[in-house]
Amino acid sequence: MNAIVVTHATAVGARPGGLQICTREYLDALAAAGLDVALEIIEHDRRLITRARHRLFPTPYPDQWRPDAVDQIVAAAVRTGAELVCLNLVNLAPLAAVLRPRLPRATRIVLLSHGLESIDFLHTIPARRDSNHSSRQLGRRLIEERRQRLTIDHVFCLTPFEAEIERWLGARAVTALPRTIPRVPPIAWRPDPGRLGFVGTLDHQPTSDGLEQFLAAFERLEANSVHVRVVGGPEPAGRALAARFRSVEYLGTLGDADLEREAATWSAFVHPLFYWARGCSTKLASALAWQLPIATTPAGARGYTWRDGTLPMADSPDAFARLARELTNPSAASRARQQVGAIARSSPTIDEVGRLIGGALGLSRAVAAPA
Repeated sequence: MNAIVVTHATAVGARPGGLQICTREYLDALAAAGLDVALEIIEHDRRLITRARHRLFPTPYPDQWRPDAVDQIVAAAVRTGAELVCLNLVNLAPLAAVLRPRLPRATRIVLLSHGLESIDFLHTIPARRDSNHSSRQLGRRLIEERRQRLTIDHVFCLTPFEAEIERWLGARAVTALPRTIPRVPPIAWRPDPGRLGFVGTLDHQPTSDGLEQFLAAFERLEANSVHVRVVGGPEPAGRALAARFRSVEYLGTLGDADLEREAATWSAFVHPLFYWARGCSTKLASALAWQLPIATTPAGARGYTWRDGTLPMADSPDAFARLARELTNPSAASRARQQVGAIARSSPTIDEVGRLIGGALGLSRAVAAPA
């Protein structure tokens, strides 16, 4: 069966961010399902008139493609004989309604979701100081997401909890695909008991809020001899954290090789997330692949499954701070690392995720789903 994946160039670029990692995982899993996949890259519409329209008349899901994109996609579907047209990222979901009348009836439109806009938007609204404007904006997002599902045949998403939201929005068929862990050699771990490490996007509100709550609780423990080495951007946010919390040593953004050398010195990787944010955390997959000791939360581990091993978790900032301090003990860190190794080895493979896709779409490649 032939399929085309419609995407912006940034999603398949060399930059190793969460968008690119999840896109590559989707592409590999579609191929593992037995599909002959072709990329159809469309351009962002950066014309002045379009930017002015978006600014004057903002919408939750603006059209982020040039006017000729629909003709381009239809032509590619006809040329390849595609039976599936896959839209990569929810930002392209509005294309489904435009494409549906122009595609053969038998051609299915599939959404490769990286997370719903409404999920993260909710966390930008203060729970006790809501405004009518924010409520209307959230409502518009939900209604638009519901409208988009009317012309989408199947939604693949990254976590089970988001699959339930998709069903609530009216998606015809939904499948949550588990995260995979890269099969790479463990990191050459040389832990410093005075170091914990964090990697993340510091202006992503669920991430920054979780980190700040952890740091505040951690400093109340008077763990003065332990520093949290923070990697990520933007730089002003990182410098503000270092100025506010005495335990923070801000390192900026690091390249892959530098990050691996730095992470090898951490007693543990801390991943404090107390909101159920959109999508999943790809940074956790890197830490699991490196087989670092990890402290995380149920929300931080969303989308990950495994058969063996236990991942240290805490569900409140105070409990998380105590867990992180415990992992600075070399014996506790070594025990945690052994458990992480078992998790990394027993997580689903791309081939297993491909079989899940095959089963969901009724392809001949489908066999028993992974446990």
